[in-house]
Amino acid sequence: MKTWLVVVGVWLAAVGPVHANELQDALDAQLKANALGHGIPAQAVRVTHNDELIYEGTTGTTVMGGGKRVARETPFPIYSVSKLFTNTLVLQLAEEGKIDLTAPASRYVPNLPDAWRSLRIEQFMNHVSGLPNFFDPQHLDRPFPPTLEAAFAAVSKMPVTSAPNVQTRYSGTNYLVLEAVLQSVTHMPYRALVEERIIHPLGLHHTSLDISHPPAGMVESYHAENGRAVIDPPVNWPDYAIAQGCIVSTLEDMATFMSAIADGKLVPKAALLKHWHLYQFPNGNQGGFASGWDYGEAGRWHELGHDGGTKVRVRILYGANLDDHYVIVYLTNGNRDDVWSGTLVDSVQVLAVPR
Repeated sequence: MKTWLVVVGVWLAAVGPVHANELQDALDAQLKANALGHGIPAQAVRVTHNDELIYEGTTGTTVMGGGKRVARETPFPIYSVSKLFTNTLVLQLAEEGKIDLTAPASRYVPNLPDAWRSLRIEQFMNHVSGLPNFFDPQHLDRPFPPTLEAAFAAVSKMPVTSAPNVQTRYSGTNYLVLEAVLQSVTHMPYRALVEERIIHPLGLHHTSLDISHPPAGMVESYHAENGRAVIDPPVNWPDYAIAQGCIVSTLEDMATFMSAIADGKLVPKAALLKHWHLYQFPNGNQGGFASGWDYGEAGRWHELGHDGGTKVRVRILYGANLDDHYVIVYLTNGNRDDVWSGTLVDSVQVLAVPR
């Protein structure tokens, strides 16, 4: 089945958009194959080309073996894709001259721990600060520090994961620092910034920033355990964690958000192209992020996006510039075999995006 789908994808790319029905059928078949092959209880996928809908499809129900059928309005946790909201706010304020990405974060947040005072905004964005996570992913049942300041104090007592500016080490703490910078510069709470600058302008009516009250009809979340999809235990995330994860959204809203980015509605296109390059270490090596975005290349396409672990991934693909771009949003609520979200997006991309 998979080999056949790849062949169909190459053929469709060659013959062009006249055969939209074949593409629809091939992508429907790929989603079903992903659901069956990886044990994905629910998924929602949307592909657009220059804001024109190419494909939209869903499979499964909100709860394994029950619940409601998944639709474009079904809420999904988006996990670390939430960081793109923080990232967008930082780039907006940088373009407005209110934040210097090359300046130390302590310029804007003077009470950061002493050992962090020389770390630059761009180092936090690109996960090269060396700071450990403010939580232990293996023990999410443990209490979190009660405030953002308490989280900084707790992390400052932990061993670093590496020296600063030496290697990429992904950490949610980096985006807590960016949250503090945003709030200090604007004198506004983080949620109010997201609502004022992103939610309301784009009309994202089904995107929730309320950690303690998940929206009605949200999918149940699962993780892989011994070849089965098992329900995730509840996590009592602190309020400040919203800047690095915890946002809940829908297929429709996430597609709108990603298209607005690609269209330059939130950050000018020229600014995005300036920032979308892999971080450069002093020794000439490249980091793993491009101003906080995953970066890759596939043929003539640049790939920019972010994952929510194994469950969610969003991606923008563009050629010479953003005037020709694709957006792929792939939401799931888990699987039984820890398939990486990038693998799922790739399975759709090979069919929907010409090489």
